[in-house]
Amino acid sequence: MKKFANIFISAALAVSAGSCAFLDQEPTIIIKDGYYSTKEELTGAIAGVYGAMSNEALYGNYYSLMMTNIDDLSYFNRSTTTVPLQMNRHDASSSEIYAAWTQLYAGVRNANALISATVDSQIEGAASINAEARFLRAYYHFLLAQAWGDVPLRSVEAKTYADVQLGATPQYEVLKWAADEMEDCIGKVENSINDQPSRISDYTIHGILSRVYLFMAGASVIFPDGATLSKEDCYGKAMDHAGAVISSDLFRLNEDYSAVFKNMISNKYDREFRESMWEVEFQGDRTSADSWSNGRIGDLIGLLSTGSSDYENFKCNYSYAQYNGSLKLWDLYFSADKVAEEKGKLNDKRQDWNMPPYNYAGSEKAAPFGVGGVGVCRASIDKTPYGSISINSETGVVTDKTTTVDPTAAPAVRNCGKYRREVEFEGVMKAKNLYTKINYPLLRYSDVLLMYAEAANEYEGGPSQQAYDALVEVRDRAGISTAPYSTFDAAAFRSIVRNERARELCFESLRRFDLIRWGIYVQEMNEYSTWAADSRWEKDNTSKIASAMGTSVHQRHIYFPIPAVELGVNNKLEQNKLW
Repeated sequence: MKKFANIFISAALAVSAGSCAFLDQEPTIIIKDGYYSTKEELTGAIAGVYGAMSNEALYGNYYSLMMTNIDDLSYFNRSTTTVPLQMNRHDASSSEIYAAWTQLYAGVRNANALISATVDSQIEGAASINAEARFLRAYYHFLLAQAWGDVPLRSVEAKTYADVQLGATPQYEVLKWAADEMEDCIGKVENSINDQPSRISDYTIHGILSRVYLFMAGASVIFPDGATLSKEDCYGKAMDHAGAVISSDLFRLNEDYSAVFKNMISNKYDREFRESMWEVEFQGDRTSADSWSNGRIGDLIGLLSTGSSDYENFKCNYSYAQYNGSLKLWDLYFSADKVAEEKGKLNDKRQDWNMPPYNYAGSEKAAPFGVGGVGVCRASIDKTPYGSISINSETGVVTDKTTTVDPTAAPAVRNCGKYRREVEFEGVMKAKNLYTKINYPLLRYSDVLLMYAEAANEYEGGPSQQAYDALVEVRDRAGISTAPYSTFDAAAFRSIVRNERARELCFESLRRFDLIRWGIYVQEMNEYSTWAADSRWEKDNTSKIASAMGTSVHQRHIYFPIPAVELGVNNKLEQNKLW
């Protein structure tokens, strides 16, 4: 199904070379001086611009997990001093931050080269490819400005060492430029919705623009005197762009929340609902040179499954499962924003998928973990429930491997299950296969609905019926009731939309920046010390890890430091304040 991924396997290989060396060589996929003579060659070139995202430094691991999946909903569950980034103890020398920075600018460089090569091209489809490359260049700049603040705006191809010497452009100007570029690409990209989620269409651009404008409207972006936009304008634009997607009637929520992610795991595109509007594609598992991948999705984040042999009999392929859902996320599902009769009930259909009541951590000698664990489970072969399980008193064999006696056991130590490697979805692997084919979501229709609800509430000073309906559409799919429209004022609606984003979009690299734009990132992360002290969080090592991680967050962590290596190369660039 990943036909576009097949085109850019070679491109991804070029981009995945050592990050320190990549910018020192000419990209093998972008050839200058009129090389392109066919539409097929242009398609291969644009694949190279997309290819930066499927590198391990970006959505394969460093950016998607280490940098943006540590938030109030997800924490790193390992006790080690070798992972300062996941513990918010990083600095300008952190190699993962440098790799992500370098990879984003590699994408910008490829885009600039392709834009230059197609600006006056008469090849069929060249104008569309040019617009597609411009959008991707703008998207990479958005990611840079969102994560680092003031960054160099590289809108033209760097051809000499002098071109590399470029100071930082203020964050507002980078974001405004990116938004303007994206706006100008609407109507020029000829891709249809049938090219989604592999490639962008006009509707992808509308959805991402809504995200960009919401971030611009947030607390962290400083508007200069004389700015041509106001915060209110940004909310209005975010509402309009999300509204354009909704009013198209081309997208719907999949009736089954889990099916959205099962499709990503099992290499399928949903052409019926089209809820997944844009994904980062990963192809191959590194079992051979022509089966290459840079994705650790499902391996580093997933359900624990670490048996050392007998892989072909695994029920869940090998996974380190280094990330757990937080106690806050549990309570958002279990009690927050529920009508009285549903509070304290496990009736949100997203809860078991995102925070499953089991993983595959059992062994022939160890009892299931959690409260009151008893019984026998074979590692990676049988589901290992949290808490007590039913066993045959005579044989000692587990008689019920899927149902816990206490379905609320271990609420703060459950693995992030959204990208699980269960073989019924991923297929059987005959080795560890730490690199996976599992795609990563960039934009989903449910996010568009929630962005519309949030932007409309802020722009109009309270929830409209349309904003309320967008929220309810997401909650109805989850199987939870919503209080009547008349009970919400602007503040109450703001609160439920923010919480709904957590329940719906957790583990998708969005929450950190949501907290930052709402101006509550430091405050919420510091709350980990309170959550870890809760009696429901077993006093094991994870509570100490999470508490230390959360209390390590300070104001300077709103942005990442400019990599020290970059400062050594670009003499016009200065380190972010507080770093």
